[in-house]
Amino acid sequence: METSNKLTIAAAAAGEGKASVLTISGPMLLSNLFDFQPAVRAETAPLIVLDLTEVPYMDSAALGTLVHAEVSCKHRSRRLVLAGVNERVMTLLKVTSVDKVFVIYPTVAEALASW
Repeated sequence: METSNKLTIAAAAAGEGKASVLTISGPMLLSNLFDFQPAVRAETAPLIVLDLTEVPYMDSAALGTLVHAEVSCKHRSRRLVLAGVNERVMTLLKVTSVDKVFVIYPTVAEALASW
C-alpha cells in the first residue's frame, strides 16, 4: 500500500468575509510545504482558521512553518487559530511547547464562534 504525502489546501470565506478557513489535508512535511506560506499570506480576513482535521501528522519543518505563519499574521494585525488538531499533532505541539503560541479549538465551528 502506497502512502501519499500530498498536501492540499482549500480556502473558504466564512463569517460574512470576516474569517477565512484554510482546510489542510495530508501530512505536513518539509517536502510538501511550499504552497502553505503563500496560501496563508494570500488571506486578508482578520481571522484565519487553519483546519487541521485531515492532517495526520507533521514534521519539525511544518511546526516551524506554523509558528512563522502565526508571527506573520500578528505583524499584519490578523489572528491565526488552529482547529481540529488530532492527538498526534497535539502531542508534538505540547512536547515542543508550541501549544502555548496558538489558540486551539476542537472544531472550526467553535473557532468561528469565538470571533
